[in-house]
Amino acid sequence: MFEAILKDFAWASMLLLIGLFLRSRVKVFQKLFIPVAVIAGLVGLVLGSEILGKFCPVYIHWSDNVSSFANPLLAILFVTQFISLTFNTKMIKKCSLMFCISACVIGVQVLSAMGLGRIFGLPDGAALLPFGAFYGAHGIPQVIAGIYDTLGYWNYDEASAFGTTYATIGMLFGIIVGIVILNIGIRRGWVSAEKSGNLSDEDYTGILKKEHCAKFMKAYTSDIAFDPLTMHFAIVMAIMIVAYGLLEVLHKIPLFSGFAIYVPAIIVSLVAGIILRKTPLGDFLDSESLAHIGSLALEYLIVTAIATMKLDVIMNNAGAILTISLVGLALTTIVLMTLPRLWLKEHWLENAMVMFGSWTGSTATGMMLLRIADPELETDAGPNLITATPLWQISTQNFFLTIAPYFIVTAIGFRNLALGTAGMLLAALVLGFVIGRK
Repeated sequence: MFEAILKDFAWASMLLLIGLFLRSRVKVFQKLFIPVAVIAGLVGLVLGSEILGKFCPVYIHWSDNVSSFANPLLAILFVTQFISLTFNTKMIKKCSLMFCISACVIGVQVLSAMGLGRIFGLPDGAALLPFGAFYGAHGIPQVIAGIYDTLGYWNYDEASAFGTTYATIGMLFGIIVGIVILNIGIRRGWVSAEKSGNLSDEDYTGILKKEHCAKFMKAYTSDIAFDPLTMHFAIVMAIMIVAYGLLEVLHKIPLFSGFAIYVPAIIVSLVAGIILRKTPLGDFLDSESLAHIGSLALEYLIVTAIATMKLDVIMNNAGAILTISLVGLALTTIVLMTLPRLWLKEHWLENAMVMFGSWTGSTATGMMLLRIADPELETDAGPNLITATPLWQISTQNFFLTIAPYFIVTAIGFRNLALGTAGMLLAALVLGFVIGRK
């Protein structure tokens, strides 16, 4: 079993290197800012059993274990994110409007998917997959798919195929439409930065020049005694083993028997972060180093998720997936081109763009669009996103990722979740107008 898992990671690593080469050479990938992991996943899909394997005996063989990668890899990602979270009153006040806007976006994405899903006859649980995909790109929908599979509600591979397709559509939409909106905004004077619209060749190719290379991480330990990367990885794995222990306890309680590893991982990492920051050990925590570990887990998750997609599931539901995607993304665009302008006023387009990219594809897409609008980061859009993210991560996002899937599997849960989501949307609108007016 271990050898099979190692081969899967070896194939994923080979595909990542191929993806990096293609990103550095192929202009269309550069112009669309397609992430290396997505390119690698698409190459893996072509070279796998779903396409090449249909007519050629030589193709990439993935083991039966590859579908089980999602939960542990996502748990590692969440540990690296939540252990570094800090909270203060100033942050909450500053990002309150961003939180209201994000709640509105979640509301329109979930409600539109609920309504259209019923029209197309999709499983009720499919309504949460577009939200997960548009908010977190290719990794996050696997959370919802894993819960459905654990509950015996919906096969993981099928639900994952839906989520991965939504994520790919959302990412392309966010990049292409985002750049179009930015070009219009620059021409109309909505962008305040003097050097807006400028990107370097390194941004397109993904390869840094030698003189621009930065240190990979901060070192708090001597290489001779203990490698710094090993130390940070050990911290993450120590939290994971405690999380697995907590998961065993939770599984003994009927209400929590369906929980996957990322739920206790979030709890343990939040508690561990608070404790460590109150001790001398907190000085050893480097958020950038932890972010690299989380990104590594996410890259491998994206590759394996895309490369092992079930194309027959996608083709059989192509009309529904495309319609739900376009309607949800169109509503998202309307919200993000309207509310920031009404509520944030100053630097509204920069803030709108960083949210637009983040909530149609990923945070990386949002930051890429921000760099086009504000290359030297003169506005407050970047800090606003960074400070607002923890608030909606531990509240609205976690609810719709880890709790709502349990509600939606029953008819009464679907109805109540729809009413609750509509109430959240209305409350966010009212609160946003009250705060924005002041």
